[in-house]
Amino acid sequence: MLDLRNAKQITVIGGGAAGWFAALVIRKIFHPGVAVKVIASEKIGIVGVGEGGLLNIVQTLNHLQIPTGEFIKETKANYKLGFRYKGWRTGLENDEYFHFFMNHRLVEMSEKYADIYPVMAAYIALGKELHKIIPIYQDIIKPIGFDEMTKHLLQTENQGGIGVSFHFDSFAVAEFLKKIAIQRHVVYEDAEVQDFEQDEQGNVCKIITDKGITQTDFIIDASGFKRILIGKYLKSDFESFEKYLILDKAIPYHLQHPKENPELITTATAFEAGWEWQIPLKDRIGAGYVFSSAHKTEQQAMDELEQRHGNKIELFKTLSFVPGIYKKVWIKNVVSVGLASGFVEPLEATSLGQTFEQLRSLGQVISQSGWLITDKNIEKYNEGNLLAWHGIRDFLRMHYDCTRKDNAFWQDISNLPYPDEYHELKQIMQQRTLREIDINHYIGKGWQGIFHVHNWSLVADGLGLISKQAAVNDLNLLPKEVAIKAFEQVQMKMT
Repeated sequence: MLDLRNAKQITVIGGGAAGWFAALVIRKIFHPGVAVKVIASEKIGIVGVGEGGLLNIVQTLNHLQIPTGEFIKETKANYKLGFRYKGWRTGLENDEYFHFFMNHRLVEMSEKYADIYPVMAAYIALGKELHKIIPIYQDIIKPIGFDEMTKHLLQTENQGGIGVSFHFDSFAVAEFLKKIAIQRHVVYEDAEVQDFEQDEQGNVCKIITDKGITQTDFIIDASGFKRILIGKYLKSDFESFEKYLILDKAIPYHLQHPKENPELITTATAFEAGWEWQIPLKDRIGAGYVFSSAHKTEQQAMDELEQRHGNKIELFKTLSFVPGIYKKVWIKNVVSVGLASGFVEPLEATSLGQTFEQLRSLGQVISQSGWLITDKNIEKYNEGNLLAWHGIRDFLRMHYDCTRKDNAFWQDISNLPYPDEYHELKQIMQQRTLREIDINHYIGKGWQGIFHVHNWSLVADGLGLISKQAAVNDLNLLPKEVAIKAFEQVQMKMT
């Protein structure tokens, strides 16, 4: 049992976006008499190449009472309304599909009948691209630009069916959050962590740095890939995902905007041994090449970049990672969040999306427990986190369930085994469309999923994984007038 009712000091290790978001969440759920400190070293720094969130970034900002307008201004943020995938099916010039963020309350897809989405099924049955269910999809693809999109969202009260997130400078985000946290009486200490001490119950009670000792009652490990507490010190078991996802290196860099208006979506372009992300900020593009070291050396990857972009790109240090997660991220009085808890790859912004859900669930457990947390509730938190990561693993594995097989990498990755849960989903999509119940097993123990049935359906449709017959089978289950109405709505939208 963890008793935080009389806690005097809560400490966050790590000064990136995850660390400062964690500090703000902790500051909100503990009374002002509890000291909150962030320990981070300026020597480590942050690579601000540009990053993107999911829909829960807006929820998190609102929860922390941070105005989105201020966030946009301070972090050079641009709208992020979804993803474009280029070259993932054939590799040809016209090969692209879209995964837009859907405000599913505002589009026909949300009109369920017996757990079937009739309009979605009609799109698939007719062979129409499912992303066109979003009323304003053409404005997003153009793109119309940040200011014009802002006016559009305000004037229509966002009735265009789109969910809103942001692209932003990750370094600027950390600095912005740091400023707010300090204003809210979070203490910052520029120091390097060297060691820890535990009490008789196994709780980490002292943090030893090059500046001295911090006594603490509770710790958030947001130390990124260093994972100095949950991994190196507490040695939580690590579950590798290398069996299903083989990308393990990333080279980040900057690019200049090729168009007048920054795009409003993240673009993921298939390369020879992986894919490139392009995250459009207002003043530049944050980019990177994520690749498999089994298929290209770092030098070969850089050579490919020069061929594609020329010599005018600013390369940063190559990042190496093992796709996988820690099975237990809450041990005694230590909780790890963000990269410190696990990482798969940058695809679909899963790291930051999962960070926000970890912090939301953590705050819920502490508050609802009355700051006296049972071992069972800690166990449930770990189980919920594990389920959520397995959902992320399978969602990303689906992205590589593609038809492209023109070189060794795309052959190898498409032939990797399927996790059992995804394999069953793949079989289902040949017989019917996806339902909420099909992915709800990835959500539990008080957690919320970061990807919902419409996210899965948009990607699966883009890759041709949902058969037309599956959609027809669904429509045949519906009353005739419901199916006819669905077809009429699709035809009307397509004219």
